[in-house]
Amino acid sequence: IVDLTYKPKFEIVRPDEAPRVLERHILDLRKKYGSVLAVDLVNKHGGEGRLSEKFESSMQHVVSDDVRYLHFDFHHISGHVHFERLSILYEQIVDFLEKSGYLLLNEKGEKMKEQTGVVRTNCIDCLDSTNVTQSMIGRRMLEIQLRRIDIFGAEETISSHANFDDNFKILWANHGDDISIQYSGTPALKGDFVSPEREDHCLIMSEPGS
Repeated sequence: IVDLTYKPKFEIVRPDEAPRVLERHILDLRKKYGSVLAVDLVNKHGGEGRLSEKFESSMQHVVSDDVRYLHFDFHHISGHVHFERLSILYEQIVDFLEKSGYLLLNEKGEKMKEQTGVVRTNCIDCLDSTNVTQSMIGRRMLEIQLRRIDIFGAEETISSHANFDDNFKILWANHGDDISIQYSGTPALKGDFVSPEREDHCLIMSEPGS
């Protein structure tokens, strides 16, 4: 039966297999990227809450020195439009980001630094909360890299350069749309936040049930 309601009820299938499947997934991420920080953006109430509880429970089997789990109730903290509150999340993960670092090559192509970790995010629907969160992380890390190679000053940010800021937002919005379309058939609903080409009022209209 096809459920066409805006937010259909969740049905957790084969729950006994979930921990084993998640463990394989996390081990694969560790093999490819190094340390893993799993940031759960799902609500803590209703059907989403039950899903989040199952995920957190399964994560406890794989948490280690190289694997961390963090819950951040995206909708409760950020609501529809207060995405500046993602700074709360950033303060909780900045140590991991700084430790994980980024790839840096010198003029000869020799490796100076190597990224040793990755942030894995999950949400509901069409990548929206994940895209907004990863946009924030990508922006902060890019600013760190630009300071490292002396393009940015110590206090300089992407938002202080209007054209750069717009291009970054457009790039990230298109990136989110492409991934969302691949598995859901619809663009990311919160592209309004990461792209200046969409009007502010569209953000509120695009998610009538959130």
